Amino acid sequence: MNSSLRFCVLLLFLGSLLTTSLALAQEKLVFRAPDEGPFTQYVTAVLEEAYAKLDIKLEYIELPRARGEQLATEGTIAGELGRTAMLENKRRDLRRIPFPLFTFDIIAVADRRDCGYCPLSKIESLAYVDGMDSITDVVESLPHQPSIVTPIDLEQVLKLLESGRIQFAFMGDFQFQSSELSDNPHFITHKLSTETGFHYLNEEHARLIPQLTYQLQEMHENGRMKVLREKYGIKPEPAVEPIKRPEQLTVVGAIHPGLLNADGTGKLWQIAKSTFPRFTSQLNTVVSSWQRSIQLIQEGRADALIGVRPDQRIENIILSKYHIAYDDSVFLFTLEEPNEGPICIAGPRFMENLVDTERPFYRASNSLDCFALLDMERVSAVVDYKDNLPDWTEQPYKKQKLSDPLPLFVAFSDTPRGRSLRSLFDTVLGSAKPNSH
Repeated sequence: MNSSLRFCVLLLFLGSLLTTSLALAQEKLVFRAPDEGPFTQYVTAVLEEAYAKLDIKLEYIELPRARGEQLATEGTIAGELGRTAMLENKRRDLRRIPFPLFTFDIIAVADRRDCGYCPLSKIESLAYVDGMDSITDVVESLPHQPSIVTPIDLEQVLKLLESGRIQFAFMGDFQFQSSELSDNPHFITHKLSTETGFHYLNEEHARLIPQLTYQLQEMHENGRMKVLREKYGIKPEPAVEPIKRPEQLTVVGAIHPGLLNADGTGKLWQIAKSTFPRFTSQLNTVVSSWQRSIQLIQEGRADALIGVRPDQRIENIILSKYHIAYDDSVFLFTLEEPNEGPICIAGPRFMENLVDTERPFYRASNSLDCFALLDMERVSAVVDYKDNLPDWTEQPYKKQKLSDPLPLFVAFSDTPRGRSLRSLFDTVLGSAKPNSH
């Protein structure tokens, strides 16, 4: 083979390698990695399946939100996985795939211990992730401008809120649900707006838009998106059905001195009597034991259970959005000389979970019976609130704090009627905008 022919073969071989490399490169698109959580897992799963139908693989790199937006505009990365339509106002090089990929709520998050029900009129300082245009739009519409901090990522926003350095944090509901704050009952949320998210590509990939739109529409119509939502636990809130004004409602509660007294007085009964009559003609209040109170609401013989902690985990109930008070610390009371008896509890069952023990529990009908059994050394300890201590005690009990105060809520049945009653209750209580904790 002469040198000219060898040179031609070499050129063809190198050209083939270059073509193959370009083809392989075209099978991969790179995007900014989203925040972790079930919601973003669902969105990426939908897009990965749609792109796979086009023989394209998606890859992700960690970038701050604002930096990712800039690189997407420059074409360094392929685009944005999911953004609102406001992106188009400032980034003309990004093209929207005309299929609504998801919806989410912008919410305000605050600490109940700091601001009670935390009405938006009380905002003095807030933080949100830099580059979230939909939040910027909400902030600009506030009646007055608070002090604002815009960190580069959600983790910094959460740290500022938890440390008390800011009063409010604005974020997407999916971001809140994926954070540790969602398990903290002290934090309250307020919906600010509902937004729709779309997928965006840099204009150099515009040729993919018709094909990708078709694949997304196909996934929607054949039920694949629904399957993925269920897989990642993305469930819409059940619709609240309007109901006629109830002629009467029954609210039940267990005795808690100072909050729920047997004679119908106490802070919680006061709230019930000032709230429920706003949407019913007759309010019936019932005082009972915890076990009986729970049974009444689960059997549908009561409409609401007042004074429930978020850690009580009662089946088939939902809690009001707003807390109505804070309970007291829970203690373990013992004698100076311990014995091997069971532990007595007269209150709700969550108290059993506060004690790290292998001893059995004995359930009494009321707190006084528990302390009487302790004095007779028939039980080894009592789990209860300090306000339930008997008057007859001649010598103080030893006590160990098991739980700090937590917010108390009103519980409703997790049924269409119960959800409607909760909505009415939250609306009335929220409109009052009290500052109580």
